[in-house]
Amino acid sequence: MAEQSLLSLLKRALELAMPDLRAYYRMTRKAKVVAAYASDGRYYADVQPLRNDESPDTSEPVIPKVEIPIVWGGPKRGIVCPPAVGTLCDLSYYDGDPNYPRISNFRWQMNGAPDCGLDELIIQQTPGVSLKIEKDGSFLTVSPENWTVEIGGNAVIKAAGNATVEAAGTLTLQAPSIIKKGNETCSGSDGGTGTTTENAHRTTNGSITVNGPLKVNGDLSVSGNAFAGSRSGGSCPH
Repeated sequence: MAEQSLLSLLKRALELAMPDLRAYYRMTRKAKVVAAYASDGRYYADVQPLRNDESPDTSEPVIPKVEIPIVWGGPKRGIVCPPAVGTLCDLSYYDGDPNYPRISNFRWQMNGAPDCGLDELIIQQTPGVSLKIEKDGSFLTVSPENWTVEIGGNAVIKAAGNATVEAAGTLTLQAPSIIKKGNETCSGSDGGTGTTTENAHRTTNGSITVNGPLKVNGDLSVSGNAFAGSRSGGSCPH
């Protein structure tokens, strides 16, 4: 009975005193990134602890090189994006130990989150540079700069519907051997008659129909029969 009374008394004394135990046991608190580093296998940032009103806590020093969590785990695996200076974050401590801080979360306040609809997903570096999965499941990649895909093995693109590759400048296909399967239709850039220039020897297993004038700058050799509906100019020897 005496022990219970003593415990109740101690509990009441602690409630009245309300000591600041944060020097010994740290709770999650607000913070701000004041320095960021390129990831070299170690991923961290310097943070300034903040008060709940987002103002700097001048009684707390900047905490250097605080660990940042990554999405996915494993050797050299994950999504990494060093935070911008000024980004708000949550500062946590393992088991409340002030000697083991970590950034548990980044907050969008003051920066603004990327625009994203319900049932959509976006990974955005800056406005105009993003990877997005639309609500209907379609993918959208946006960048004003170059786009390079490097594959060590084979690459396959399959479309259940149509596929279009559009370039404002030149489109280049380069390979030791290029195979095209299917019917082919060519036109000029405006949809009219275009121009095809080749520096190659061409063999066609099939017929050729020319709907228009035909000009040959060189010798013409015919190993089979040749028929002409009419002729002009010089004689045609038999």
